[in-house]
Amino acid sequence: MKVLLDENITQKSIPVLEKYGHDVIHVLNRFGPGESDEVVFRLALEEKRALITLNGKDFMIFIPPRTELELHYGLLWLRGFQVTKKTYENVMNIIGLFLKNKGDFIKNTYYAVKKNGNSYEIIQRYPQSTKVLMK
Repeated sequence: MKVLLDENITQKSIPVLEKYGHDVIHVLNRFGPGESDEVVFRLALEEKRALITLNGKDFMIFIPPRTELELHYGLLWLRGFQVTKKTYENVMNIIGLFLKNKGDFIKNTYYAVKKNGNSYEIIQRYPQSTKVLMK
């Protein structure tokens, strides 16, 4: 799967996701710091990449149900926790495996990744669906 990491996700996440077979780029590989969310989202669309970010609320305005966009390649919003030097590898392993299993079924969806005790939940928020508990 093709993945774009937003500026707020550490570049150290790239090799973690690549070990699951994902084609991963980081926003800072294409733009300088502080590029607008609209330009970042457009890059994800043009290159058919799922977007992983800590500030999903800024990207929600670009995807259904808030727009009539017919196709996007998925949004994963890491909500309510910070990805630190100690946790990024665990979080990205969970996301890497999740994306490998979902494949193209992530298109036109938005997922919230939330901390739940010592594990993480990946919850499909749009279209509304079920909760997936990942440890």
